Amino acid sequence: MTLHLTLWQHMIDLCESLNQDQYSFKSELLNGASIGEHLRHSYEFYVCLLKRENPTIINYDERKRDARIETDLAYAVEQMQSLKTHLKPIKNDVPLKLSSKEANAQMVSTSLERELVYCLDHAIHHQALIKIGLKELNLYHLVNENFGVAYSTIRFRMRN
Repeated sequence: MTLHLTLWQHMIDLCESLNQDQYSFKSELLNGASIGEHLRHSYEFYVCLLKRENPTIINYDERKRDARIETDLAYAVEQMQSLKTHLKPIKNDVPLKLSSKEANAQMVSTSLERELVYCLDHAIHHQALIKIGLKELNLYHLVNENFGVAYSTIRFRMRN
């Protein structure tokens, strides 16, 4: 869980360094998306998994989208802080079914731990996009060089 908590703390730290205009700036390099939109998207995958209504099925397509997260910086920080309280160590992995129209069977076997890894990788991908938006705003210095870099890549770089 440490990696998840660290990722979300980095997102919170970044948000606390931005003003509202920077957070909601529609980046040309991101096809008109904002830092807030990428953050909201990542956040909602975690919430969809951790607060799913059906204890055995996860469907990311049916996640609740909260536009206020992408437009209200203070609210977004509150929601990320709340998310961190739900990220607790998994004592026993739980089997799940992933419902997806993109899967041949539309229902794929998975597990809570596997989906948490997916959410982490997905959020890191969106951090990389956020970093592009920061470059456009000349705010790249607000994050470290590992923001938006996969943990496997960081380990590889450290070995070489």
